[in-house]
Amino acid sequence: MIRIYLVRHGIALDHEDRGDLDDDDRPLTAKGRRRFRRTARAFARLGEPLDFIFTSPLARAVQTAELLAAAMKQDEVGVLEDLRPDGGIGKLLSETGRRVKDDQSVALVGHDPQMSQLVAALADLSREESGRVNFRKGAIVRIDVGALPSARPTQPKWWMKPRSRTLAKGMPLVKVPKDA
Repeated sequence: MIRIYLVRHGIALDHEDRGDLDDDDRPLTAKGRRRFRRTARAFARLGEPLDFIFTSPLARAVQTAELLAAAMKQDEVGVLEDLRPDGGIGKLLSETGRRVKDDQSVALVGHDPQMSQLVAALADLSREESGRVNFRKGAIVRIDVGALPSARPTQPKWWMKPRSRTLAKGMPLVKVPKDA
């Protein structure tokens, strides 16, 4: 099995506040850096090693990946163009599969909607469940998969909440009211 850690970038500068700054260059805010640094440290304390860390080339994702690498005491972060917000899931899984083999682990740092779509695809969620994915900024989701790009079989494991840094079993889904 391959251990995949999906990481959504931390809190970034709002679109309205960026002025003339290109969207690709929007950085993490001080709060985003501070909060994700804590999340990365909590992740490191789990003792789950990372063989690879790949990030989108956008500034906010690169900064998030660098914080994760620092917490894991790793020097290298790779950039995958397929982790851009509009990147295709199939192409991303193929490219990741070229680099990551069985019994290895990889963190993929990116953006929504792609990260939520990856959760739905890799966790093999139903159509109804995939509409309930709630992948917050700075969250980490672990899903173990078979060989890529098929990613079958899948074993959704847990997700780390970005504020409390606690682990929750399963996937980050919005709860459905009992009377719905």
